[in-house]
Amino acid sequence: MANRSNRRPAPAQQPPTDAAFIRSSADDVRRRLRQAGRKDAAERIRKEAGRDVPCYGVPAADVHRIGLDLVRKLRSPGLPTTLAVADVLFRSGNVEEGLVGAQIVGALARLITGGDFERIEPWGDTLTAPQTADALGASCLSPSLAAKPSLVKTMRAWARSENPSKRRAAIAAFGPLAREGRFTTDALETAEILMEDSSEEAQRGVGAMLMEASRLNGDRVADFLAEWKDRSPRLLLETAASRLQPAQRDRALG
Repeated sequence: MANRSNRRPAPAQQPPTDAAFIRSSADDVRRRLRQAGRKDAAERIRKEAGRDVPCYGVPAADVHRIGLDLVRKLRSPGLPTTLAVADVLFRSGNVEEGLVGAQIVGALARLITGGDFERIEPWGDTLTAPQTADALGASCLSPSLAAKPSLVKTMRAWARSENPSKRRAAIAAFGPLAREGRFTTDALETAEILMEDSSEEAQRGVGAMLMEASRLNGDRVADFLAEWKDRSPRLLLETAASRLQPAQRDRALG
């Protein structure tokens, strides 16, 4: 008789996802966003993006409220269903749909594992605007990095993408971690890829991440910026140095 004590436990089964529920949830979000759209808000979104991006024109507070209602709806189905709904929303390339997708995943960030990145990774190629890039980076990529540090290599690859929004998402992924003093070396090494980036969108993303890192590592960020002060765009440098102490700022900017 086989020794049962040597048998490996069966892998945990993921709860099945309901395709009809997923589709109806995404369709409901789209209906509500469409109804809440305003021309003036659409113009602001496109101005912030710096280009003509697909959007409904929904103010940020209303997008958040619509997303929050979906977060409540997805509490029972859990992370697998949430990722499936977010997948439908992200793949449209629409700014507000992507923001809601990131919001619902971010609400369950504590449950994200390194393996979940396989579901998240395709969303990088759907990005059309800095708003969704920042949301994807902070709410989805950052928890994935925390769960699986080897994904740093993937973020470096994203930082070399031809899509400026994907490059911005890559560096935005380090923002929440760098704010806590984590992944600082990895964040700086990824930033090096983008320190001479010609895209204002990417420049602002790098500057914002370095600004977050300076909260706990001001001297290190100042020294890092000093190495690039004669090569990097002024917008990037000044954004990154905005939270430094006066002496650190002088050292960083020259």
